[in-house]
Formats: sequence, C-alpha cells, structure tokens
Amino acid sequence: MNSFKKSFLFAGIKIAAFLFMLLPLGISLWIGRCLGWVGYHLLSRKRKVVYANLKAIFASTHSPSQLRIMSREVFINFLQSAVEFLSLPKFKRVGFEKFVDLQGKENIDIALERGKGVILLAIHSGSWELASVVGGVTKGPYHVVANDQSKLPQLDKMLNEYRTIAGAHVITAGVATKEIIRAMKDNEVVSLVLDQGGRTGQTVPFFGKSASMSTGAMRLALKYECAVCPVWIERYGNGKHVLKVSPEMTLTRTGDMEKDIIANIAKAAKHFESLLREHPAEYVWFYKVFKYSNQSKIIILDDGRTGHLRQSQALAYHLRDVLRKKGKWADQNTVALQWRTPWAASLFSFYVFFAQYSDFLKREDCLKFFLTDTSFNDMMRYKADYVISCGSQASGVSFILSQNHLAKSVSILTPGLLSKERFDAVVLPDHDLPKPLRRSRLITTKVSLNLINAAYLKDQSEGLIKHFSHLKGNVRKKFGVLIGGNAKGVDFNETQISQLLDQIKDAALHYNADILLTTSRRTPGNIEQVIAKQLKNFERCPLCLIANQRNVPEAVGGILGLSDLVIVSGESISMVSEAVSSGRRTIVFSPHGPYGDKGRDKYEDFVLKLNERGYLMITSVDDLKSKIAQLLNHKIALKILDDQSNIQSGLEAIA
Repeated sequence: MNSFKKSFLFAGIKIAAFLFMLLPLGISLWIGRCLGWVGYHLLSRKRKVVYANLKAIFASTHSPSQLRIMSREVFINFLQSAVEFLSLPKFKRVGFEKFVDLQGKENIDIALERGKGVILLAIHSGSWELASVVGGVTKGPYHVVANDQSKLPQLDKMLNEYRTIAGAHVITAGVATKEIIRAMKDNEVVSLVLDQGGRTGQTVPFFGKSASMSTGAMRLALKYECAVCPVWIERYGNGKHVLKVSPEMTLTRTGDMEKDIIANIAKAAKHFESLLREHPAEYVWFYKVFKYSNQSKIIILDDGRTGHLRQSQALAYHLRDVLRKKGKWADQNTVALQWRTPWAASLFSFYVFFAQYSDFLKREDCLKFFLTDTSFNDMMRYKADYVISCGSQASGVSFILSQNHLAKSVSILTPGLLSKERFDAVVLPDHDLPKPLRRSRLITTKVSLNLINAAYLKDQSEGLIKHFSHLKGNVRKKFGVLIGGNAKGVDFNETQISQLLDQIKDAALHYNADILLTTSRRTPGNIEQVIAKQLKNFERCPLCLIANQRNVPEAVGGILGLSDLVIVSGESISMVSEAVSSGRRTIVFSPHGPYGDKGRDKYEDFVLKLNERGYLMITSVDDLKSKIAQLLNHKIALKILDDQSNIQSGLEAIA
C-alpha cells in the first residue's frame, strides 16, 4: 500500500471516529450493521474465508443457506465492534458500566491474592477491544499486548490511544515478553489472546480438527506460576455486552514443560470452543483458522463409472502419502453423484461453464437443482480440503465445491467445458494431452491412474487366495489373463477368442504354467460361454472367473499379483494401465485385429505408444504363443513403468 492510500485510509477512519462520537450510539451501530451487510456482499475473498471456516465446523448441522446467513452476521458483528471501538471516548464519558455488564470480577481479585499476577486469556470474539474496560476495575495496573501495525503507524498510534482511554496500559509486541514478566512479578493483570497462533503456534484440537494457538500465555503461566482466567465478551443487543471473567484455570503441571503447554492450551481451546458453538457469529472468522492443521479431508466425487472411481482412489492414495510425509493425515470420503434426470446432468455441464464467471452461480446450494436430494445432502455433510474428480461432470461439481470450501481441486482427465486453469492440478495421461497446452498445473502420466503398487498387489493376492485356497502354495509359473468386453467400435469375436485361448493353453502346457483368468462385467455372454467351455476342464487352469456370474473384488489385483506374465485385451485403457503398472511382463492383443492399421482409435494409439516405448508387447492372437516365448526366454526385455514419482511431485505443490 503506497503512502497516499495509507493517508486516505487513516483519514477515513478519523472521519468515521469523529462522526460516531457525534451520533447517538444506536444510529452508529445501525451504520455499522449496514456497512457489515455491504462488506459481506462486496468483499468476496473474505466472504469465502468466513464461509469455509463455518463450513468446516457446522457442515453436518447447517445447510449452505444457514451458513451464508451466519457468515453475513459475522461481517455485521465485526463492523458493529469496529464502531464501538471508535466510540470508546464516548463510552468513557458516559460510563462503561452502562454498556458492559462485568461478571466475575471477584475471580480477578481472588487470583491476585496469590501475588503471582493474572493473565486474562481471551480470543478475538465479540467486541473484544471493549474487554479493556476491565482495566478500570482492577486493583492494580492492567496491560494489553497489541500487535504492531507497522504498515500504518498513524493508525497504530490511534488504536493504542483508544485502548489507553479504556484504562489499559499498552505493551507493544517488540518488548512484550520482558514487560509481561515484569508485570507478573509485580502482581499485575495482563490480557493475552489464545487464538491466531500462526506458523509459530501450537496446533491443538479445535472443533474436531486442529488449529494453531498462541503458546505465550501458558508458557508464562507455567514458568512464573501466574493465574490464568479466561475472559469472554458477548453482545446481547442495543449496544449492550456482558463481559464474563471465569475462575482461574486449574493448569496441568507434570514437570514436562512442552507437554504441559500443549495440554493446557488444549484445555483453554476447548473452553472457548464450547462458547463459540453457542455464539458462532461473534468470532472473527476472517483468517484461515485451520491453515496450520495437520488434519485434512479428501472428498472423492463418484460419477458412477468404476474406472473413474478407481483413478480417483488411486490419486487419493498418492495424496495421502504426500500429506503423511509432511506430518499430516487425511480422512477420505466418497460422495456418489446422482443426477435428478439425464437432462439435469447435461444442463449442469453448461451451467458450470457460466458459473466460473459468477460468484452467485458458484454457491454450493445451487447443486441441489441438479443432484438428487440424497446425493446433495450427503455432499453437504463435509467440508473438503481437497476435492478429487474424474470426468467432465464430476469436475464441474468439484469446481463449485472447491470454490466454496477454499479447497484444493484436482481433476483427472479433461474437465469438460471448464478451463484447466480453474483447478489446482489436472492429471492427464499422455494419450489425452491436447496440444498446445499450458503445463503449469499439469501432472502427466504414461498410463491411466490406478491403485497398483507392491502393497496393493500383495493385499489383493492374499485376498484372492482366501477365496480360492487351492491357489496357496502353487509354485508353478502363472499366466494372468484379463478379458474385457465390447466397447465403442469393438465387438469381441468368438472365433478370435477361441484362437486366443488355444494359444494360451498350448503355451501353458509347454512352459508348465497355470492360467488365472477373469472376465469383466462388460464381457458379452457368448464370449463367456466360449471361455467357460474351453477352460472348464483344462488341467492347467486353476482359476476361471466369469465376472457376471461371480464378482470377486480381488480378481484383477490378485491375478496381477500372482502372475509372472499377463495377457490383456487392449480395448480397456484402465485394464492395460493396471497390467503395465503391476511390473509384470504384459502382452496386449487387439479385439479389432492386428495393431497398426490406418484409422486407429485412441485406445489403439495408447497401446501402440506403450509398445514403442518398451513397456508392453502387442500381438495378434495367432502370434501370441511366439510372443510369450520371446518374453519367457528373455529375448525381449520390457521396461518397468513408474508414474508414482511424477504424480507425487506434482501433488507436493498443492499439499
């Protein structure tokens, strides 16, 4: 801020203070309420911070409209408090007792009898500057610690003068510790705040999460044995307040200073939390209360497509791992997107395009017009720190949620009509990369996101063996076979599948190997019949799963974990991605026919690129046996594909 703006701002505050001194308090407070209403509507950035804080606390009990009303009340209360502070000289002249009902003064007197000094512990709630009136009723000097407004020295001087009018001696931040220690030794009273601990504070439980609190008060109390009395000021209308001084806290003293500080801060935070639950609009929610929390909430939006959900779950796994390395942990919830009608889903894609340019259209309660009541209500129960979506419709919902929650948003695949710049990160596999593309927020992968890693394969293998105990202890070489199903432009052919199975059976007999096969729920019934007929009594096929008859969750992961070599149909990008990511030698056959023909689609292009880079081997069904021989005889060595480091480094930028 340049000097002209500083002078202009200070002049405006001085003029406002002058007017408030002339006007009756009722009119001044009415002006404050009006300014609060205007500020709520104009200051969108601050409005979003307030809403997100309240959402984190009351998501499960309050609707978005209730939270908006509460947010507006926060602005109104804050501006009324500002008016009251600028009217302090008038309060002094008329008498503070006409505006502030002090309750619990005897608790200060009792604490002072110990002769060790008293810390009045407050938070930035209500008209907290009016708490300075306690200075006029204490037996000795009363001190307040004020942050230095170094950018606005004139305002800093004015604020301190007003605090002095209320009967307090101001201790500036630069010499605070030394002055507070002196005051405690002289058995005097000092006011300190607990909240807004910032980067140097201590995180303790607060409204079910963790928030940074200042350590100064508890550190001094434990070291110099001074009393700590919580103070709370509450507005109850017509410019009247009640100032409550609680009895001295019973501090935990085990001898371990650092642990005792944390325990006592947590105790004080719990005390103020109970008060704020009853009067949430009294608090100054304009800063990111949970910025330094070590807890996060990840929301996955499930659009009903299994492949999309698995990719989102895979990304959430990597994000949790990144957060864990930073000393944080994350809770994860999945919300199913259920549209009121197909038309509602289509209309939403256009709606969200316009919403990116309008704060009004971004409100999360607008989603109730598109989603079913169940889906909308489930979603509103959470306040997200990270929102993960896959697919264009889910990405639109992710965008709106992240805007309201001030959450980080990650979109997997192209986010429809929305600009990629609207997301904190966009994850795209190489085969979906548009050109040209700004890459500032882009995380690229060689294959589609998936859950495959060593721990996952081990877990899935053990799960599969629990279903089929005869697989345990089987040490023969194993061929994993993953058969997909019909897709756009793909029709599985009975003759082709019969030929494929003949090749696999011959190779299994030749190499003394077993076949572990699973179909997918997309596999046509006639193809399932061919597979069952070919493998039902084949001695080297200990596992043949027809997914539409028996759906075993661990089928794909377990087969990948147990196999030495994997044969997979190439119409499914997700299935090929999982096979290649497993680290197993992978052969892909095309349900179309030979790879490389003109007019190939994105599925074939995806497989061909991986083949060219040496991550898998492509084949036609009539040449499958020779490809198996080349891999097992080590005539061709495939590369190990690893996308994890690239994904995690990209997520580190937003975690």
